[in-house]
Amino acid sequence: MTQFELLAAGSRGHQRAFSQGQISEVPPVGAERPGHSRVGSKTDFILPPEHKDSTKAEGATSRISTKGHSRQASTSESTYTLRNSDPPHLWQKLYYRLTRRSPRSEQEERIRTVVPNHIVPPKTPRKVHPNGRRPNNRIRTTKYTLLSFLPRNLLEQFHRVANLYFIFIVLLNWVPAINAFGKEIAMIPVLFVLGVTAVKDLFEDRRRHASDKKINNSTCRIYNREHSRYRKVLWKDVRVGDLIHLSNNEVVPADILLLRSSDPSGLCYIDTGHLDGETNLKQRQVARGFIEKQRWFEPSKFRSKIEVESPTTKIYRFHGSIVHDSGQRVPVGTDNLLLRECLLKNTDFIEGIVVYAGNVVVRLLQPSQLIVEFIILGHETKALLNNGGPRYKRSSLEKQMNQDVVWCVLILILMCILGAIGCKLWLLAFPDLKSPFREESDQIEAFLAFWTYVIILQIMIPLSLYVTLELCKILQVYHIHHNVDLYDSVMDKRIECRALNITEELGQIQYIFSDKTGTLTENKMIFRNCAIAGIDYNHPGLENEAQNCNKQGNLSVKVNEQLVTDLNQGVTAEHVFSSRNVHSARIQEFLLLLAVCNTVVCSKHPHHDNMNASETASPKSRSICDKYSRLEESRSVTPSPPLNAFGADSKRSYVPTLSPIESVENSESMEGQASSRSLRPKLLSIPSIGFLSRKSNSTVNLTDEEKVKLGHAASPLSPSDLKPIYEAESPDELALVDAAYIYKCRLLRRTPTEEIELSVDNVEKKIRDSYNYIECNMTLLGATGIEDRLQEGVPETLTALIAAGIVVWVVTGDKPETAINIAYSAKLFSPQMELLKIMARSKESAESTIRCYLADIELQSNQAENAEEHCSAGCSSRIGPQMPKPQGRALVVDGKTLTYILDRRSNLTKPFLKLTTACNSVLCCRATPLQKAYIVKVVKEELKMRTLAIGDGANDVSMIQTADVGIGISGQEGMQAVMAADFALSRFKYLERFLLVHGHWSYDRLSKMVLYFFYKNATFVFLIFWYQFYCGFSGSVMIDQMYLMLYNLLFTSLPPIAIGVYDQDAPYRLLRDNPYLYKRGRLGRAYRTYSFWMTMADSLYQSVVVFWLCKMAYEGTDVDIFEFGTATTTACMCVMLLHVSIETRSWTIIHAASIFCSIGAFFLYSLTYNTFCVNCFGLPSTYWTIQISMHRPQYWLVTLLACVVAVLPRLLFRVCQTMFAPDEVTKALLAERKSQRRGEKFLVSWSRSTSTSSIYRYS
Repeated sequence: MTQFELLAAGSRGHQRAFSQGQISEVPPVGAERPGHSRVGSKTDFILPPEHKDSTKAEGATSRISTKGHSRQASTSESTYTLRNSDPPHLWQKLYYRLTRRSPRSEQEERIRTVVPNHIVPPKTPRKVHPNGRRPNNRIRTTKYTLLSFLPRNLLEQFHRVANLYFIFIVLLNWVPAINAFGKEIAMIPVLFVLGVTAVKDLFEDRRRHASDKKINNSTCRIYNREHSRYRKVLWKDVRVGDLIHLSNNEVVPADILLLRSSDPSGLCYIDTGHLDGETNLKQRQVARGFIEKQRWFEPSKFRSKIEVESPTTKIYRFHGSIVHDSGQRVPVGTDNLLLRECLLKNTDFIEGIVVYAGNVVVRLLQPSQLIVEFIILGHETKALLNNGGPRYKRSSLEKQMNQDVVWCVLILILMCILGAIGCKLWLLAFPDLKSPFREESDQIEAFLAFWTYVIILQIMIPLSLYVTLELCKILQVYHIHHNVDLYDSVMDKRIECRALNITEELGQIQYIFSDKTGTLTENKMIFRNCAIAGIDYNHPGLENEAQNCNKQGNLSVKVNEQLVTDLNQGVTAEHVFSSRNVHSARIQEFLLLLAVCNTVVCSKHPHHDNMNASETASPKSRSICDKYSRLEESRSVTPSPPLNAFGADSKRSYVPTLSPIESVENSESMEGQASSRSLRPKLLSIPSIGFLSRKSNSTVNLTDEEKVKLGHAASPLSPSDLKPIYEAESPDELALVDAAYIYKCRLLRRTPTEEIELSVDNVEKKIRDSYNYIECNMTLLGATGIEDRLQEGVPETLTALIAAGIVVWVVTGDKPETAINIAYSAKLFSPQMELLKIMARSKESAESTIRCYLADIELQSNQAENAEEHCSAGCSSRIGPQMPKPQGRALVVDGKTLTYILDRRSNLTKPFLKLTTACNSVLCCRATPLQKAYIVKVVKEELKMRTLAIGDGANDVSMIQTADVGIGISGQEGMQAVMAADFALSRFKYLERFLLVHGHWSYDRLSKMVLYFFYKNATFVFLIFWYQFYCGFSGSVMIDQMYLMLYNLLFTSLPPIAIGVYDQDAPYRLLRDNPYLYKRGRLGRAYRTYSFWMTMADSLYQSVVVFWLCKMAYEGTDVDIFEFGTATTTACMCVMLLHVSIETRSWTIIHAASIFCSIGAFFLYSLTYNTFCVNCFGLPSTYWTIQISMHRPQYWLVTLLACVVAVLPRLLFRVCQTMFAPDEVTKALLAERKSQRRGEKFLVSWSRSTSTSSIYRYS
């Protein structure tokens, strides 16, 4: 088995694990530095200059140049790359300067040497220790320490412009010439907002600290040189170079290189569920050269050095070598590495050496921890490197809100300028009344007045809006998470909200990009039928197989009786290969191939149902082996010793070696060794016969009769949404495979000099070439049909989303035939649609096809317009019968065509997007992960649309991160999509309720809340501004300063939260049954620039009404300034609460409580403050002001009259809008109420015309 170790380790497919901050691939020692460095970035997506398909094969000893973009892509794979061109951040520059290092030196450190710690002399200084610069295993994901919390948190909060603005206002108030408020009082709003945010951040960081402490204090066994045995230590004390011992069901504490296993073959099995969510067991093996030494392996005698690549985020890619004292190099790869957070399974024990640990590289700034990002990025284990943490996305509503805040700033500046001008004009009008102790000129007085107005009108900028908005989003996420309608009782999973700041974006989605396999389908491969020698063996009893698998864990399915009869015809279980007829022999070869060529691992411990527990990395392998087990010919499938599949008397035994080829077809090859030294290579999982002919030097030998039979037998597969898998064997294998075997041995057994000169990329290419030598001249044995069913509710969900006006794109890597069938089954396409296909093989062909389709669409549009003109002119009778017009269009494009379309040099992107806008749905086939991301990026930037991407696999991560909203499905392909997403769903069907109901509510609620915030702040500011015309523009205010400070924090804080969390413009059932109501949010009608200026106009009108009503009511009386201000404030408060009552669409006890609590808090505070506070905080006395005002009739009359006059226009506007120009939601509500009234009238009339006895009989 050892001769194939590098084969399994070096031939992984393109397992792209995208994550934020992806680290570029590091070429090995001896390789030329590539011209095109692959660095993941979700914002920069370009084509390399060397955009060519390289198909020439190099010789075995030739050195392959990696200049430019040298990765060979398959026929359907794009050669797009992601490049990060951002300059280093400030903290990175500071780090390099303090450590006297350069970014170039770190990039050149591609290979690191790990020395076993037990061979290093004790008490060696860290600076001299070979592993001294490597980190220990302590992790720290917290942001703050005890010393760094205050400065770090304040630094983060000062990134908000609003916070900086109010800090500036506080500092400005300390200037004696401008001092408008009490110095301490002016700090209350800022301190409150900063304090609330700091407490929230501290609570979140405390949870991270508790999690880190629990992980760091876990224990494992490390080899101790002094005691010559393994001893328990904490995870945080593990260091690079330590020899570690793990037992069964123990978690791997760091990335370790496997050196010993309890299995005689040097194998071990790990569960990577905590790493990528996949529950299938993965196989790892001891490094080559150590398998024979397992019994005599002694840790004290292990003195070899390990050379490994620098830490990267590539979970499925690892290269290195073990350098022995003799100079011999043994290559190691991914199959020899155990990653942190994996669980050891079905293995008694293993031993290995730590190569990557998980803390910071350098602890230079640990005392203050001002540069926290450096600590988080310092993790070296692949698990921690892939944990990019939450990303910050800004919603469209927040962007619009920030623009309106800028308008508020401009309005504030305008009022301050007008106040300064008014101050100067007042001083010029009354020169004799100038204060004798003020020596400033009129210009200086006006300048100081400007800054005074900036202070007293500061609440025009809504400081507390950001805190309230964040609080509303957290509460919305809480209610969505605990919503029963989004709970999956079968999987026991709720919706997971990983992003807390884009809930309103769910109500504005315009484009949805969805994966197919695992997202729209179950991704549970079920064996449906097989075709052998042109005969179709169908299995009709598999309709309930998925349910039986989930509930019982085993199958209760009957095998096709005709297959069993043909298999037993002239053959016994003891003599499989001595068949009496050719057809029976082909069935036996076919079934043998199914039994051997798979990735199933049998567990040692039986289940409760006394069946062997099996795990597999391929759902197709699981389905095929389940079918094969029903034939009672399955045995324990392990790679070594050789497998005897058909009993002890079998003449052939096979050692399966699965070698995935780097292509989207995901084929698997197997070499079998028979007793007669004849080798019989087989090929499994080829999606189509055409692929066999496309591979280099590979053909499929079929007679015309066999082609007809196979085509007839396999024809039912595609309409049934099945995935055909073909098996084949080579008739002339001995010489061919022997040559390939020797060829591979030359690669695996080379001298140290050859090891250095031969790069890893060359090794992988030559191994791929060896597969091409083996897999050629194939003879078809048969085909299997594997069914991947649609998830429950997918057609209904897609129908509802399309009815809501959302454009749905399905972007999949599957072939067009299967994808189109799924599109019709999922109701993405309808038979009435005109199907447009673009499957070009050249740039010119793609361009001509797109231009042709655009011309046809324009012609059809012109004909439709002419027809309408004829109809309007009364000429319809002269028009003859016309052909039925298609109801919409559907576009299908493949990955090869996308390569030309998305190339920025082709200028086909805009014509293609123009064509897609004329189509109802789009289906992209054979798309690579980078093409998926770029499609989303192009639509988002070119069409200016809000996008949502949903997927379940690692190949969907880049698409999910590029979209405005990313949703991961926790399905069968692991948790990488979930970890990279903003939200996680268990099933695709929940997307309908998530968007059309909760997304609609979130957007509508936050829109009203933001507009109400602008309204109430502007109204209060306008009241103060109107007073300046009657105080000589002196900057005085008629309201006590404490009321100004507590206005947003206490008196008016609850109603916006009630609206932002609990208001509903339409009930749940109405939104669910009428998807078109989503149009309001999709087009952004709830919150627009028009809405902002209408709100400002309403604030201006209401402030004028309140101020001048109070002025006219108290004119000529002996009230003081604070009594007038108290009456004005009370009237303004009541008007605002009445205004929010009109805007509330669904009344609950929470809405009523927020209004009564607000007015109650105002009066309670006023009575208490005016009773007990005399000259508090150095402010003017307002003793007994509210009590005196409440005894005056003008106080209550003004309040009542202001509420009527100020709010009446808003009420009339809503009434007229409902009667004459209702929106979609209002129309639906009115229609529902009319139907309810008709039902009530019917019940009343029916009850009157029916006697009591008849009612009793009817019931």
